[in-house]
Amino acid sequence: ARSIGVVLLGCGNVGAAVARRIQSSAQHHLAAYNVAFQFKALMDSSGAQIGQPVTNVEELLQAKEQGKHFSELPDTVTGSTLKQAMEDLAQPNTIFVDCTATDGITDVLTKALDGGAGVVFANKKILTGPSSVFDHMTSSTNTGRCRFESSVGAGSPFVATVARIRAANDTIHALKGTFSGTLGFITSGLDEGRAFSELVKEAYDSGFTEPDPRDDLSGMDVARKALILSRLSGWHQEMSQVKVDGLYPTNLADLSVPDFLSRIHEHDAAIAQQQAEAAANDCVLRYVAEASPEGCQVGLRAVPASSPIGALRGTDNILNVTSDIYATPLVVQGSGAGADITAAGVLADMVEIATARW
Repeated sequence: ARSIGVVLLGCGNVGAAVARRIQSSAQHHLAAYNVAFQFKALMDSSGAQIGQPVTNVEELLQAKEQGKHFSELPDTVTGSTLKQAMEDLAQPNTIFVDCTATDGITDVLTKALDGGAGVVFANKKILTGPSSVFDHMTSSTNTGRCRFESSVGAGSPFVATVARIRAANDTIHALKGTFSGTLGFITSGLDEGRAFSELVKEAYDSGFTEPDPRDDLSGMDVARKALILSRLSGWHQEMSQVKVDGLYPTNLADLSVPDFLSRIHEHDAAIAQQQAEAAANDCVLRYVAEASPEGCQVGLRAVPASSPIGALRGTDNILNVTSDIYATPLVVQGSGAGADITAAGVLADMVEIATARW
């Protein structure tokens, strides 16, 4: 079997789901692809556990779930020793998997690619930094070794769809979709006449939102996903150019989370009015991302109830792509929330690198 080293960066919900899926899929990968993934390092914000291979993966994940940092455990590598260890691992037949939510490891991952390693992103921050970083990571030198399906649609193949259209030299004219399972849950609930604040609180209580629900309601997560697809389509755009309309008033921006949740009802009337106006025109409200060569924008939009976007329910995401060949848009739809779905997308990217690049 071909041994492929894995450097896992970030061991939270998604990172843990990726690690466990790698382990539970070992026999399948061996039988179907003759590939054996072996953990060379697991890293959190405090340091890394490194081995040839790391054998106590489940023990480390359980420590993280108990709220511990790797720096509290024996044999953790930190500082300049860690930096050198990461550089030593940057070589072919090793895949760095970014399940963090930081852009602070851009240098580590750039060096990994430059050294011949593969990089798989669930994290959006680095891919939506300066376009020069995105261009370098996805350049022809690194083609196929940098993959990021789960940064946009969790496990739904939105990135693969756009990449294949580009590979066929088919010009993309427009992208339109909904890229947040959380906001999908909230907006499809509005169709039933429920209050906006009630839906926000239910999404929060159900664990659908980030610890601070404003991280979802701000629209920034959707904006990052739209920018990644825009850049993949060949449109050179910066994050600062994306027009983002958030879903809460600015006077609630600086409150504590409990205070925010107790006052979000102040926004109910404005949302209800938009909902009523949409319904009068046989439309529904959805949090929509739109991108074209002219620019990128995300916000609450009225869309026909009978359209693919309008017909969405629950946490599903959808992407419509219009191109020369797909004059009638190509539509891709799938579940857009959950660590397990995201982990599946990450693992599929890893297998594609392992089987196609070395």
